[in-house]
Amino acid sequence: MGRARRVSTVGGILALAVIAVTSQGCTVGRYFQYRAQDFLDIPEVGITVTTTPQIGLYWNSLDLLVAGYCDLDGTFIGWAGRHGVVVPIRSQCYGLIVSREHVEWGDAPARERYGGLAGLPGIAAGIAEDGHPLDSPACVHFIPHIGYVGLVWNLRWGQIVDFVVGWTTIDLDGDDG
Repeated sequence: MGRARRVSTVGGILALAVIAVTSQGCTVGRYFQYRAQDFLDIPEVGITVTTTPQIGLYWNSLDLLVAGYCDLDGTFIGWAGRHGVVVPIRSQCYGLIVSREHVEWGDAPARERYGGLAGLPGIAAGIAEDGHPLDSPACVHFIPHIGYVGLVWNLRWGQIVDFVVGWTTIDLDGDDG
């Protein structure tokens, strides 16, 4: 009796999953493709390389916890926006508790924003200006870049939510097909 009940429960869950996936007009393959894309939207990880000695010791978590200084003009080599990239980067970030950030990645428009205690309006501005509204709030970490080479690791917190909620076929970022 217990085994029969488990089989019918699993069968019911699978039937609901199939209905949820097919009701959105996508195939199972596309469904998993979109989940993978949502996952790959989350990280930006790589190195910074400059032709002159520069410094980047800046930490910003969730646009609220900030500290440090960063003045970089070089190249980012790593993972961002779902694929490997080599793009020019310009970053001027500084602050402690309240910060100002000017960041340029590749050919994207420069982003001017504030973090720390001024971060809440910065989050709203980032959401309003961005083509992907879930790219803000974010973690912006240029730490450490000392001399010619440094590390970058960023997370897009809104994209984490989009990935998790996406399993229900709800697309918060509007980027699933």
